[in-house]
Amino acid sequence: MIYASLIERKILFLLFACMLVFIGCGKDNDPNSLRSNDVGYYYAINNKQASERLARIMYDNNTDAAEPVERFKLVHISDAHLSDYSIDNHYKSPNNLLEAVSFANQPELKINAMAATGDHIGYESRIDALSCMEAFYANLYTNNRIPTFPCHGNHDNNMTTNRKDLYLTTSELSNAFSNKGNYTLQRKSGKSYYYADVKNPMGGYIRFIALDMLDQGANEINTVMNAIYSQEQISWLGNVALKEGMTENHQVIILTHYPFQPSYSGFLCDGAYVHSWKMIPEIVEAFRTKQPIQQIYKDQKGVFEPINVDFDFSDASGDFICYLGGHAHVTARFQITGLSNQSADLPLQHMLLCTNMSPSEAGTVFNKVPRTSKSLQNNSFCIYVIDTRQREIYITFFGAYLPSGMSTEDYPAIQSITY
Repeated sequence: MIYASLIERKILFLLFACMLVFIGCGKDNDPNSLRSNDVGYYYAINNKQASERLARIMYDNNTDAAEPVERFKLVHISDAHLSDYSIDNHYKSPNNLLEAVSFANQPELKINAMAATGDHIGYESRIDALSCMEAFYANLYTNNRIPTFPCHGNHDNNMTTNRKDLYLTTSELSNAFSNKGNYTLQRKSGKSYYYADVKNPMGGYIRFIALDMLDQGANEINTVMNAIYSQEQISWLGNVALKEGMTENHQVIILTHYPFQPSYSGFLCDGAYVHSWKMIPEIVEAFRTKQPIQQIYKDQKGVFEPINVDFDFSDASGDFICYLGGHAHVTARFQITGLSNQSADLPLQHMLLCTNMSPSEAGTVFNKVPRTSKSLQNNSFCIYVIDTRQREIYITFFGAYLPSGMSTEDYPAIQSITY
């Protein structure tokens, strides 16, 4: 295919150029610098391999069109955990985060969007936590021309102890990225949940809806172990984000952090929902089936009021693609089951999880993928190619992805699901 060969030649040229640059930096042995020999060398190889895989799936060639049809391409990072102790994502030089931004911004890859699904920082003192959060957004958006959408995770308000004076407030978290974003977000002032529409090369738009699982008024509960959504946010989701400006040419991706599963099952290894984990998937199911939903979701912690859900999607437009999340420090995908209004006529909802970025914070429960600093296993994130006409999601990877003991036949470098 001529398009793939052109891309491959550009990749080989870039790889050769990168090698010349890195060879010329022999005196720079700082492992926290993208210019160091080892970091640059491993990035160049991972970049070449990921770009070649992407080139094989970025177009739909099975059409009668004169030119191949370009699909929607999305880079998904999660659990960067910037800190002052991570070798690979030290907040003063977050190599792995910078690698993801560099990868996404290569013009020949035509990446359409980038998502960061929470746990941007590790646990720190209050002043260091703010520095880490500011560093995350500064590095995420500097030299980044790709529409990029973050949401918060359970680490992000720094609830390390019972000392509330160490916590980051809702307004601080909202302000951290309010002036650093590179794309227009539709959100209320002071809130960290929002939506944004990105043009789809296959036609229409992809609407990204970013949820905020830290949405409480005065830090009433510790959100390290709990996800909380306010009545205001849920009302916004049903009345605004899933309706406002939506057309038949819109398709929706929802960004969150915790997987939508029961506590202590599947990939939700250490978290719980204050209101039922089913609440948001049942709202989305009503949107998918174009039905009304009336439900009261009780507070399971005895701290907050019940959330009243009363939406009518009978005249709603648009379709749903999937959820993107993280938290479990493993690359995974699963279908959501057990909903009270689950349709028998539609495919089950999909949730895609992206693993952590730095091997020093590798998961201990699910992560079977070998991760080592200063190696090809150093960094890891996901790349999705979405065919909105065939309703297909192609999944490939940058860096570490192959579980220990598995071959590429068992766990291929390019996978696909139908939504």
